[in-house]
Order: sequence, then structure tokens, then C-alpha cells
Amino acid sequence: MHTSQAAAHAASTQDSARSAGWELRFAALTDIGMRRTVNQDVYLLHPSRRLYAVADGMGGHEGGELAATLAIETLAAYFDEVGDMIESTPQDRRSLQHNLVAGIKLANAAVYQEAAERGAHRGMGTTLVALTFDETRAYWAHVGDSRLYRMRDGRLERLTRDHSLLEETLERHNITSSDAAEFIANFPYKHVLTRAVGSQYCVDVSVAFSQLEPGDMFLATTDGVHNALSDDELAAVLRDHTDDLSAACQAIAQLTLSRGAPDNLTALLVETHTPGR
Repeated sequence: MHTSQAAAHAASTQDSARSAGWELRFAALTDIGMRRTVNQDVYLLHPSRRLYAVADGMGGHEGGELAATLAIETLAAYFDEVGDMIESTPQDRRSLQHNLVAGIKLANAAVYQEAAERGAHRGMGTTLVALTFDETRAYWAHVGDSRLYRMRDGRLERLTRDHSLLEETLERHNITSSDAAEFIANFPYKHVLTRAVGSQYCVDVSVAFSQLEPGDMFLATTDGVHNALSDDELAAVLRDHTDDLSAACQAIAQLTLSRGAPDNLTALLVETHTPGR
């Protein structure tokens, strides 16, 4: 299991693992950005449980860092504890969906309790997006505005919808893509989340799944990336680095940094291949 949190410089890792009938190639990178003094982003690479996640903490200088780390560690520990049960029922999507939701709810409880016990960190929380696999499907769950995308046949699709006041306002008023740019530019509450792990006693977790196809590439990002880069720009980077996931993460980071990178930034990639391909 690899978790990473970089304080003053970029951290990246790349590896592969064969499991559940697929070879999963993965890489991740986090960077503090250009204006922050601490990195509150954390990523998880846990190939033995086919579990990958990204968290973006909030709540003061230390609170966000603590919230993100605690959430990631709690999720990973839960998957370790129930790992044998997951392995015994690989075809039952309800099992993996349940464990994603249960793991995130446990993370929520852990962060909420920690904040309650540490008066200085009351109100701390974190986003969390998590991805796992069985023999035929990918499953994901999320809270907050960290995102998951899928690149398939050269086309990038966003699989999650932000739990944010901005996203919910766009949906509620059915604002089309042609009008969205101007609306977003003038919206005064861009960074207000409607859900976060640990900010309240209970949390609603969004969960979904899809069938896998060879070559599917999943990209998880924190808002330091997707607030700086458009979906088209992310897609272009992935198309240019299909054979090197670490290079793709580095290219995403460099492009984000070239835009000023006012926030921490994290990119995590997982690509599926049939064994031997």
C-alpha cells in the first residue's frame, strides 16, 4: 500500500499489479502548488485490494492535512479488514459497492470524532473519491468535489458530479454548457461544498459502477487540477502519454503549475489491460 502527501515538492509513484483478471497499471503525483504552505492532498495506491483513492483536506493549516490522511487510512484499513470477504464474492457488485460506502462512512466517523476531540480542528473535513475493481467492473464512490474521469477510445468522460453549491446550482437551473462559463465566472460561491467527509455526523456517499473494457484509463483529480485545466486539456494530455502513466501525471502537474497553481494538486491514474497486452 502506498499513501503519499508531499509538503514542499512533487511526489510521484508508478507501478502495476495483476489481479481480478486484469493488469492494473497505476501512477500518481501530488504537488503543493505555487501558493500554499502545506499540501492537504493525499492519494492512496493499494493494489493488493485493488483500491485507489484521492482526498483533499480542508480546515486550517493542520486540520485539512489531518482529515485527508485519516480518511485515506481509515478507508484502506477497512478494505484490509474485509478483504477476504471481498475476494470470496467477486461477482457480487453489491458487496464492493457496500464496502466502498461503508469505508467512506467509517472515514467520516473517524474524521468527525477526531475534530470533536480536538477543539482547534472543529469543522475540518475532506473530499474523497475512491475506485476499486472486480473481474468485470469498476466501482467508484465519492464525497465532495474531487473527481473521477474515464478515458475510453480517446474520449474523456467525467464519472462524478461535484457535491458543491456551484454544481448543484448549474443542475437545478439547467444551465447549458454554452452559458456555463460566464455563470461560473460570476458565481460568488465557487468553493462551497455541500458534502464533505467529517464535517457532519453523517454523510451521503455517491456510488456507481461500469463494465470494464481493455484500455480503460481512470483519472482521479483534486480541484487544484480541474479548476485549472479543462476536460479537453486533460484529455489531450492523456492521449499524448498513453504508454507512460507517470509521465501523464507529471504532464498534468506541469500544465497546472504553468497556470499558477494556486492550490494543491493531485492526479492519480489507473489503466486496465488484459494480461500479456
